[in-house]
Amino acid sequence: MTTDNHREPDAGSGLTRRSLGRLAIGGAAAVGATAFLGATPAKAAPYYRTHGPLLTYGYQTWLNAISNQGANLAKVVTGWGLDGGWQSNPDHVWTAAGASQHLIVRTTTGDTNSYIDPNTAVQEIQSSRFYEYKAIRSGASNCIIELGNEPNVGWLDPWAYGYHLNATVDAVRSAFPGARICGTALSPNKGFNPDTWYNNPNYRSAVAKCDFVGVHFYCNSPNGNFANQGAYNELTYAETLQRVAQHWPGKSAIVTEYSIRGNSLSWYDKGYKYADLMHFDTSVAGNLWGGTYYHVQTQANGIDYHENVGSVGAQGYRARLSAGGL
Repeated sequence: MTTDNHREPDAGSGLTRRSLGRLAIGGAAAVGATAFLGATPAKAAPYYRTHGPLLTYGYQTWLNAISNQGANLAKVVTGWGLDGGWQSNPDHVWTAAGASQHLIVRTTTGDTNSYIDPNTAVQEIQSSRFYEYKAIRSGASNCIIELGNEPNVGWLDPWAYGYHLNATVDAVRSAFPGARICGTALSPNKGFNPDTWYNNPNYRSAVAKCDFVGVHFYCNSPNGNFANQGAYNELTYAETLQRVAQHWPGKSAIVTEYSIRGNSLSWYDKGYKYADLMHFDTSVAGNLWGGTYYHVQTQANGIDYHENVGSVGAQGYRARLSAGGL
């Protein structure tokens, strides 16, 4: 398959939690069959989950990926992803807000080694202007605000984090009417005790106030087998979604990060497998609303560069959707 080995320079995002959190190698709101499958009928209808890429660095490549994939969901982070920052580039924010039907905007407060702060979360979203522009372009409900990220990787206490998350949900709902809120996703690595958090009543009650449960899952298997994560000391996607169903019955999950680690597969083939997992794997629980794969990262040797699939991964994703049932 064709691969895209182009790399662009990056100022760096400093996401050191990745090196901590990964001990291995390294709707839903559908937009219609034509958006998924093109003019040619597929052999079998896919599960209509929202889908798209996460931007770490490489803005134009990310936009190309959204287009290549026919994505109806994409994800950005307020504190990184663009040279000069989002606040200094309102035209880029405007374009990003219109690139897909749904947009996830994640805060940096509450990431790994910091308790999430209500005032900081509101300030991040306001100053980035993503909510403001998304509300204009396609409606406030299509802006999904994700609060924090993998706090179980650091030294944080789930009880205290849940307390702060509870207050943050209230503040964000008040400041951004109509937006939907996604709860803080945990690292699935068992070494960081995700079940300690899933079983904590303060954390559970805070996430229950959100519209979506945020989750992460990954794949270390060279052949891209997501179901084999138990062999790598991580909760599998099935185990993670079972916990969502157990602790938040009736609530939908968004996998705000998922990926195949390592370089044994081409970017195109990774994207193909991402679509197979999201839309054709019958073992994936019905409570999964959609997901954004990790990631577009065009910085040479940037954070988790080995998981970058550029815009070519999106071509593989679209090819799997077009192939239909196999």
